[in-house]
Amino acid sequence: MASKSAKAARRIIRGVVDKGHVLVTTYTGLQTYAEDLLRVEWEYAVLDEGHKIRNPNAEITVTCKELNTPNRVILSGTPVQNNLTELWSLFDFIYPMRLGTLVNFRTQFEIPIRQGGYANASNLQVMTAEKCAEALKETISEYLLQRLKADVAADLPEKTEQVLFCKLTDGQRKAYETFLRSDEVSAILNRRRQSLYGIDILRKICNHPDLLDKKLSEKAGYDYGSPRLSTKLQLTKDLLQNVMIPNGHKMLLFSQGKLMLNIIEKCMRDCSISYLRMDGETPVDQRQPMIDRFNNDPDVHVFLMTTRTGGLGTNLTGADRIIIFDPDWNPSTDLQARERAWRLGQNKPVKIYRLMTEGTIEEKIYHRQIFKQFMTNKVLKDPKQRSSYDLSDLYDLFTYNGGGEAAAQRSEVFRGAEVDITMGDGGASNQNVDPDYEKQELKQMDLVAAMEEFKEDKAAQDERRMLDGIFARSVNSAYDHEQIVNGPSKAKADVAVLRHEANQVAKQAAAHLRRAGQEARSVPIGTVTWTGEVGQGGRPGGNRRRAGPSSAGILSNLADRQGLDDGAGSGSFRAGTPGAERNLKAKDFMLMIKQYINRHGGQVPSKMLVDHFNPYCPGKKQSDEFKTALDTIAMLSKTGGAGRGMWSLKPGFK
Repeated sequence: MASKSAKAARRIIRGVVDKGHVLVTTYTGLQTYAEDLLRVEWEYAVLDEGHKIRNPNAEITVTCKELNTPNRVILSGTPVQNNLTELWSLFDFIYPMRLGTLVNFRTQFEIPIRQGGYANASNLQVMTAEKCAEALKETISEYLLQRLKADVAADLPEKTEQVLFCKLTDGQRKAYETFLRSDEVSAILNRRRQSLYGIDILRKICNHPDLLDKKLSEKAGYDYGSPRLSTKLQLTKDLLQNVMIPNGHKMLLFSQGKLMLNIIEKCMRDCSISYLRMDGETPVDQRQPMIDRFNNDPDVHVFLMTTRTGGLGTNLTGADRIIIFDPDWNPSTDLQARERAWRLGQNKPVKIYRLMTEGTIEEKIYHRQIFKQFMTNKVLKDPKQRSSYDLSDLYDLFTYNGGGEAAAQRSEVFRGAEVDITMGDGGASNQNVDPDYEKQELKQMDLVAAMEEFKEDKAAQDERRMLDGIFARSVNSAYDHEQIVNGPSKAKADVAVLRHEANQVAKQAAAHLRRAGQEARSVPIGTVTWTGEVGQGGRPGGNRRRAGPSSAGILSNLADRQGLDDGAGSGSFRAGTPGAERNLKAKDFMLMIKQYINRHGGQVPSKMLVDHFNPYCPGKKQSDEFKTALDTIAMLSKTGGAGRGMWSLKPGFK
């Protein structure tokens, strides 16, 4: 069957090559038939939803970069979702090696820009981040074409978003604090248990404490999923019954998981609210009819959806209100979901409400989302932008800062963004009254501890639209960050000296880009750039046809990233031999071997291991160090009929 499929694929490819025109395939198809597709010299390669290759070490990313074509285009609504490494991966497809190797890029740009974004960054770090971001932005700008929805649909209605910080119910707060004092959290903080376990528990408590015990749904006489036990569910119920349905609004409600969606669905039934539901188990052939019904039937008020199911390819312009019940770690996931209503065909103003419990894991996830946005904005929009993100660790995630402490922290992060509401005599009952009637209703709800609103400065709209269309996150917070940090900050050293030091670092980064640009012109088409794990372009020990980032610098950056100690210089050895340029010891090799084996699923063939580490062992001394390290932390086993040797980590080193 596979052979027949391969033959059919070859016929299709040959037909396109001989007769011209376009070959359309999926990313899976590209991987499946890579052997045939990579042989063809294509005139153009266009990647739709190109953020698929944001992981530089993923197999699909490597395959795409091996395509034999000089003309490459990426189309994406969310090209950068988490960090600048993703920007490097996408840009390296467009112009291989133009930003140098990933190892060097992280050292020269990503790390300095990230460090300059923390609220406790020194003035030197802030200035260095600004200069590095300016150099990077200047390099990539000519290859980016960014468009906002308003560029193609100027008549789109207004979209506003509000973040509602909700108070935990007494039961939620008790469950939250009890878990924080538990042995499980102690084990997590001592690195004896996975942190994701604890994060999942805390997020369930924030949504509804009944999620902790599935058996409660079968308990006789127990009101499973009662709104009174969940502040966010109670707020959702009140919004629907008192604000949205009476005023003719239709709502999309997104939640991360099906279990919480089950509880919300039960609440809709109990309140006799007409709704539809779609999640990952909804048959594909039923989805479009459900969407059409929601858009056209005025009697259906709510569409319940899991965030990832409703985040792509659905047009839900029948809704003009959106509730994001719980935040996702990846800001673009929430972004894709909420954009289902604010798109072509929408003729009503759209309001989005993000619900999160104050001082909990949800608010801390939200802060991290904002910092991810800052990292992107720093390069693609305004290098002078500053962040108020407070550098924190694992311990911070497992704390509860409710009440006044949460409000104080939030006032620092979101200063100037709090919604100013004039209290009235109650909410309005029709759409022809004060357009802020929803704010009036929300403010009168005791469940809401605070309310933040992020609106774009109308005077600066044209200047910001290039960035906002691509990298808009759950809130437009970056401009508030600049105001927050710039206000109280004072230089602790001579500004001229700091500027000089920052300029020196930025000059090194700019020189790296110039060298990378020179080398990029000589890189053969289809060459994958070295990431520290995969690729040949700029790889340590590889043949170099033109001057570029030195292999000494590349390996030094790799070692720094991996936490290796500085070793002796390379003056007595030939250039291009990484092991010679750093005096790698057994302890260094142990760390590198462990990381390498873990990256490949816990088992690595002998030949693959030797090929990878051979460049690091130019002489007997380093070969002996490598063998010592390998024997210490790994063991060899024979697998398969041919007795192929496979290396895996010993139990004490996993």
